Amino acid sequence: MTFWDFIIKWLQNLLGLDLMLEAMQAGKPIPAQAYLNLAYSSLMLLLGAFVIFRVLYLILGVFGHSKKYPMAPKDKRYCFIVPARNEELVIANLIESVRALDYPQNLIDIMVIADNCDPEDKTAEIARAKGAIVFEHNDPNERRAGFALRYGFNELAKTCDLVEDYYCYIRLDADNVVPSDFLTHINNCLQATGADEIEAYRNAKNLSENWVTAISGMNVYNHPINSQRARSMLDLNQEIYGPGACYRSHLVKDGWLWDGLCEDADAMADLTARGYKTGYCEEAQIYEEEPNRVGIFVRQQMRWTKGLWHTFFTFGPRLIKSFFKKPTWSKYDIFWQIFPYSQVTFFFGLTYQIISLILFGVYGDNGFNWWSFGNYILTLLGGIYVTTFLLDLVTIIREWKRFHLPLGKTIVYLFLFPLYQIINLPVSTAAVFMRVKWKHIDHHFVIDPTVLVEEEKAKNSKKTASAKQ
Repeated sequence: MTFWDFIIKWLQNLLGLDLMLEAMQAGKPIPAQAYLNLAYSSLMLLLGAFVIFRVLYLILGVFGHSKKYPMAPKDKRYCFIVPARNEELVIANLIESVRALDYPQNLIDIMVIADNCDPEDKTAEIARAKGAIVFEHNDPNERRAGFALRYGFNELAKTCDLVEDYYCYIRLDADNVVPSDFLTHINNCLQATGADEIEAYRNAKNLSENWVTAISGMNVYNHPINSQRARSMLDLNQEIYGPGACYRSHLVKDGWLWDGLCEDADAMADLTARGYKTGYCEEAQIYEEEPNRVGIFVRQQMRWTKGLWHTFFTFGPRLIKSFFKKPTWSKYDIFWQIFPYSQVTFFFGLTYQIISLILFGVYGDNGFNWWSFGNYILTLLGGIYVTTFLLDLVTIIREWKRFHLPLGKTIVYLFLFPLYQIINLPVSTAAVFMRVKWKHIDHHFVIDPTVLVEEEKAKNSKKTASAKQ
């Protein structure tokens, strides 16, 4: 059998054409299973064709390099905005790292929104003692970051001009810390590109705490590989993630506009639909704390899934409408970024198997074996595991100089990293049918970002020395 014979046979089997041909040759009616196979496979191939461009993103993410920007005058005024609920253990760590930036401190303000904190919590007290502007938001019906940000901007607008008084607002979470050169790189990028919003490189500060933080943190290193680096090279709009997002002041002239479960995804889709430019600055990085317990990890994944469905149904139509008015690749790209691809394909696959089982029960031998359903599940999980394993291996090699995990643990955890996607599949599927609310995630990990930076420098020095040898 030649290669092309194999491809033709595979396509016939995939599309159910083999069942049709067999029936026609035998002079029998075409079985319902053949039509089901044709409909399902055609739909999957169509969806795959819409996002095949991601293969190019992956190639560029592995072999390419993000843009770097020239030094710009340090004359712009910035405001760091931090929604914080019961964050007394980590808020000082964040503020201290901002105050250690190599940027004129008289041009930096820090706004902390103490959001529905418990009476005994000292987040607001500690933030004030550290010199931050503090607003206390107490509304039990508005318990999530988007509401806190909206309240904070409304309060800030009472004492200043949101557009004129600041050049840019930098969104951080209370568990974040930033290295000393963070704002310098952000400032360079904004002044060089004129972008309306830019993203920083997200890194994990507690990757080695346990296996849960490791598999959760692995996901943040995948983003530059899967999309961010390629979009930077191609000058396309970026995904927006909560912490590390930098918004030019004109974007919030009317206050904070996005308050969904995933307010960052809402902002991404909305800004792209309205024609704004979002970018990426890989030289600027933040460090975030990853969930250290399975329950927290699951809760986080459910919130993200539910939030993204809301983003898709709310802003997806706006992106489509905007695309037909003024087509750009970024609008097309971001539409498929918010499209719930994994859940949709899983639902279709599950529906296909259930209908096939019903047809098998009604019509008997219709080209479907009784064990096909179990085989489908095993093949699905196996495919996810192998694919994720290989992608994670490539990511670790590519991002190693920023990967805060010892080599021994990395080798062991490499076999656990695919659990992120395997666990996420049933969790995200269940979230679609559940009522999901935003819940606070406890943070506790305190570290001087200088320690993390020095670890990265040491890794980079070893890599450079090895290359010279």
